[in-house]
Amino acid sequence: MTSPLKSTMGEGSVRYIGNDADGLSAALSTAASPIKVQVTASKTISFHCEFVSAGSISFGLCSEEGDFRCKREADCGKFLLFIPLYGNADFSSHNQSYHSSPGHGFISDGAPQGDLHIYGSRQHLIMMLARNEVASRLSMMLGRLVGSNLDFRPDIDLTSGPGRILQKLAEATFSGLVRDAVLRQSPLVLSNLTSAMTNLILETVPHRFSEELARPAPAPAPRHVKRAIDFMRANLSQPISITEIAKACHVSERSLQQGFKDFKMTTPMAYLQHLRLEGAHGELQDAMPGLTVTAIALKWGFTNLGRFATDYKRRFGQTPSQTLRSR
Repeated sequence: MTSPLKSTMGEGSVRYIGNDADGLSAALSTAASPIKVQVTASKTISFHCEFVSAGSISFGLCSEEGDFRCKREADCGKFLLFIPLYGNADFSSHNQSYHSSPGHGFISDGAPQGDLHIYGSRQHLIMMLARNEVASRLSMMLGRLVGSNLDFRPDIDLTSGPGRILQKLAEATFSGLVRDAVLRQSPLVLSNLTSAMTNLILETVPHRFSEELARPAPAPAPRHVKRAIDFMRANLSQPISITEIAKACHVSERSLQQGFKDFKMTTPMAYLQHLRLEGAHGELQDAMPGLTVTAIALKWGFTNLGRFATDYKRRFGQTPSQTLRSR
């Protein structure tokens, strides 16, 4: 494999320049989510890609020339919003095809379910958001837990309205991270911009929870449900039972079950499982050298490692070991 010319541009920013498929594969891939680039019609390609990350958001500005296809070989755990600046590309996703050109964006769930075909001269800005972060934000907006499989409609109109605003915000945020890096000196502003773009996507791009999100907000959860959640958070690594949770809240198990069913649309133990998975996921992302998946799973109350791996992959789209390797 030919390595592209790599240069560090500043804190959290790296640039790749090259002229072959293997080099572009290396530039676009991560350890947990490799990407295969295959040249189609033209014999040569060229590329210039700049990537920057800060907190929960990342960007890539890619300029490419040639005729080639990119196929992701493993889930990356992120939503990828492609904002075309010039040129054409075709995306395939879940047996559907979409054309992308300036004004016509595309959002991918980062799963290996399709490919990207670039032909001619093309430049696009890619905004990358962790799927679990977006799902957590949606959970807060809905007042109940949701998974990270949101089923966004892939094509996005960027010519007017919310789509145009989203493109302007993304371009301004990228510029503020790589040009004068002013946003790195203003973490609160960066956090607010990230939240604004996430909210804009959730509120304007159709997905499986759009109809529910458009309804009037439900009544606040009763006090005993809030107490139960606080008790769970304080005892995530302990083998607590529903009896202990109900006792801590001074209600019957039946009342506790009904409260979670009515206001969280799940059971108390399923909610506890969700909190534990979120905790394990966060620690796997920020694990110190030497920490293992087993140690982290046990810390967060998972004694059946096989079931933990299955539930974790269903929730986050990748295995615990993939998250640990990609930190």
